[in-house]
Amino acid sequence: MIKQLYYVLQNLIRGKGANLIKIVSLAMGLGAAILLFARVAFELSFDKFYKDADRLCIMHEEFTINGTTNSFPVIMGKYPQAFAETFPKEIESATLVMDWNGKAFFNGNVRFTPGCIMADSDFFRTMGIDVLTGDPQELANPDVIFLAASFAKQVFGNENPIGKTLMYNREVPFIIRGIYADIPENATLKHEVIISIPTGPAHRWFEPAWDHGDSYMGYVRLSPEGSIDRINPYVKSKIVDVHVPPRDNGTSYNFYITPLKGFYSGQNEVERMVLIMSTLALAILFIVSLNYVLISVSSLSRRAKAIGVHKCNGASGGTIFSMFMWETAFIIILSLLLIAFLFLNFSDAIEDLVSASLGSLFTWGTLWVPALAALFLFLIAGVLPGWLFSRIPVTQVFRRYTEGKRGWKRPLLFVQFAGTSFIFGLLCVVLLQYHHVLGQSLGYDPVNVATADYSPMNNDSTDVENFRDNLRNLPMIEEIATSSYSILSNYSGGPIHGANGQTLFTGRFCYTDLDYPQMMHMEFVAGKNFDGEKQIIINEDYARRMKWNPQEAVGRRAMEEAPYIIVGVVKDYPISSFYQGISPVLLLGERRPQNVWHVRLKEPFDDNLKALNEKMKEIYPTKDVIFRSLPQAIVSQYQAARRFRDAILLSSITILFVTLMGLIGYTNDEVRRRSKEIAIRKVNGAVAADVLRLLSRDAFGMVLPASVIGVIASYFIGRQWLEQFAEQISLNLLMYIAVALLTVLLVVGCVVVKSWRIACENPVNSIKSE
Repeated sequence: MIKQLYYVLQNLIRGKGANLIKIVSLAMGLGAAILLFARVAFELSFDKFYKDADRLCIMHEEFTINGTTNSFPVIMGKYPQAFAETFPKEIESATLVMDWNGKAFFNGNVRFTPGCIMADSDFFRTMGIDVLTGDPQELANPDVIFLAASFAKQVFGNENPIGKTLMYNREVPFIIRGIYADIPENATLKHEVIISIPTGPAHRWFEPAWDHGDSYMGYVRLSPEGSIDRINPYVKSKIVDVHVPPRDNGTSYNFYITPLKGFYSGQNEVERMVLIMSTLALAILFIVSLNYVLISVSSLSRRAKAIGVHKCNGASGGTIFSMFMWETAFIIILSLLLIAFLFLNFSDAIEDLVSASLGSLFTWGTLWVPALAALFLFLIAGVLPGWLFSRIPVTQVFRRYTEGKRGWKRPLLFVQFAGTSFIFGLLCVVLLQYHHVLGQSLGYDPVNVATADYSPMNNDSTDVENFRDNLRNLPMIEEIATSSYSILSNYSGGPIHGANGQTLFTGRFCYTDLDYPQMMHMEFVAGKNFDGEKQIIINEDYARRMKWNPQEAVGRRAMEEAPYIIVGVVKDYPISSFYQGISPVLLLGERRPQNVWHVRLKEPFDDNLKALNEKMKEIYPTKDVIFRSLPQAIVSQYQAARRFRDAILLSSITILFVTLMGLIGYTNDEVRRRSKEIAIRKVNGAVAADVLRLLSRDAFGMVLPASVIGVIASYFIGRQWLEQFAEQISLNLLMYIAVALLTVLLVVGCVVVKSWRIACENPVNSIKSE
């Protein structure tokens, strides 16, 4: 064995150029595959870290309008406790939770924006999260918060935070009553701060109810003998119908629970991304494995005599096979070391690309992912060349053994060419869709617009007017308007009823001041802007659902139960992102300002935004007023698409590099193998163009059908990825033809470039070398 290792190391050093190419190509391909596989494992691991995760369930609301039923993982505030009280034998505990992200906390003048939720005193017991310090029952009191251990250390260092105060939005003091264990990244419910639920009603922010306000989340922990099947069928009769009178307007709702483990990974978009990333990872791993085999097989003519010498000195076929396995193992280990070096030195870029920290991707429980990928590569890249080399008879190693061995190389190259066209086709889809959603007309103009939340305590109207006057006096501001919700927040939902009281559909409501549509440059298709209160502006989708044309809608009542008159119809616009379809929108005009402030700034926008926020700190030192760029917020909605675009781009570069390395090795071997044939052809009158045509014909015959197969596969995977968008590009045949032609040109061009020297060389040189 020592002698085998010695010969392996000698060969690695002797062929350092070719081996360096192997190491680099393996590192690129294996690294990309490991990242994708690790991300898949991460996606599938969500919510499995909770104690007894099999007993933890999430609550859903099932809402029916005129026979059409939809369900959402949200509930109304009274139901978790009702579940626990109604099914005491099945349910151990239940908790009410509310998302409260985007809020600021201050320790002195230092601002923090941690992940934040509101929860009741049964939260820790239900979720199975360890409380390190404090009594969970403190969450039954208002103005109480619990901090995650890492966040407490970030804010207070080594000091004991219990009993200390953090200021919420610089206005409300919250007392820290406990510290709990950190929540890992693979959690659907991420948080670093928990505010007690009673804080909301105490400050009149919200009030949990039975029949409205479905903006909460509910979680249930089953008892050891509890069963979902003994709960869900009886919820409506034992809870909903008891507390909410039946309605005769065509609407009804119910609630049910499902296991939390599998809730995230079972969502359509997650399943879709897992499928796409798994396909990409397998394609890259398979291509890089076959490329290694191709480079190894291409060295057959160079290494056959050395193998013959080993066999003449007593080496068996098993010994030769073992040597090649050791060689492959060394190269893979060096590639893994290079991968580790790249991951550590480019960790920030990689973590942004995969939207997870490396520490979360590669835990002790997931190290099997890179190990399995490396083992697969080792078996494919080591076994095939080793088996081929070990079968070379001693009697033939000193002849041209490779003359008839092109059959090994063609299928390997074919797969790589198909992979290249597949990844190029998918890259085109992703790039075009990403630019489509960012370049699509929104129906309003976000350019130079910044937004901020500002709502004074106790709704002091004088304070609001002063705030507006202060903004108007600032020289960098051109226009001001307000609304009750951000234009990216999906607004608030509510039923729209017909003349007979039947529910027709769910509309999205937003109160605005009278200047809002004009300030946002919304495009009117009928009617005009607000000129007074009790007026409504609807969008085209609302008119379509009511079966009105835009001109007919003007002057009508938008809702039978409210005296608001429609004065205008605006062009449809997204109220969240293009991941969702267009919704029916109602803008309700009010003279009084709302709590989301919009300002359009003069150029230069970035400088004026910075100056505006500095001015806010100066005018309101005890409040937290920060204006943020609306265009940047729109772009940030598509971060997942950007990351996927970057991942596909990286995969494309990797596969292209690996394929070209294999193609170059194949072409060099073919030129070397056929050099005498080419020389004789040239002696008999062939010119350089004939030689190039001869050598490129084989490559063309492989790349053309491979490219067709690759682009067909990219169409189906691209179609899967596009399904997450409501607004999609059209996939046309010309794009895929262009991708296939590009792949063909790249391959044939590479062959021509590598063959140019021998095509122009004096044939005497090749004949003399025999």
